[in-house]
Amino acid sequence: MATRDIIEAASSPVFYTRVAFIALKAAQNVSNEDSGTVNHANRLAYAGRVLTGNDKGLLIALHIAASNSTIAATLESTGGDAVPDGDIEFAMGQIWDSRANAFANATP
Repeated sequence: MATRDIIEAASSPVFYTRVAFIALKAAQNVSNEDSGTVNHANRLAYAGRVLTGNDKGLLIALHIAASNSTIAATLESTGGDAVPDGDIEFAMGQIWDSRANAFANATP
């Protein structure tokens, strides 16, 4: 994979705005999840960060591309328009706790 091509496609405003929109949907879902969900406090705090605009769509898009080989391959070969929303939603679920834990002690 050509990292440069992946970064270029993930950095497209159309792609990272899609990712930011899907992050908002995920944040809404997390804000309504059961308080007994594993890692709920960090997940909820991160949801607040996303909902208030204190996380960047571009960084989330790059994280998704870096952590999901299917999305990275699609970005490299055919660009961000070819990545289905469902794939982004799946990847968002995969990275949510990592981001939540990384920002657990950060201030917005």
